[in-house]
Amino acid sequence: MPVQSVGAIADTGGMDAPERPRPILSAFADDPAQQDLIDAFVVALAERVDELQDHEAHGDLGRLARAAEALLGDARKSGYDALSRSAASVRSAALEGRGPEARKALIELTEVSQLVRLGHRGAA
Repeated sequence: MPVQSVGAIADTGGMDAPERPRPILSAFADDPAQQDLIDAFVVALAERVDELQDHEAHGDLGRLARAAEALLGDARKSGYDALSRSAASVRSAALEGRGPEARKALIELTEVSQLVRLGHRGAA
């Protein structure tokens, strides 16, 4: 049986590695008048997502729906339509009492929020 050396490069069969998701920028990124709003929104985003995750973990779909609703509006005002859509999905599932769907939507929202933070100069 052949031994593969440590650190060997894997053969991908000619396939390129999957493309990494691109950071998400605000639709208002080029508007200097919106920068303070965008900065404040993105800097607070991780904590808000943590709050959503806590509500979901405790099975509190009512609080999850309300927090998602607030995030939806603020994301829209800050120019993050993809995040707003994700928050709307969480809100809808939570309002309808569909816990498993709310969890899936929250996972997607978490991923989108990471891309928003990657696209923002003031958040790590």
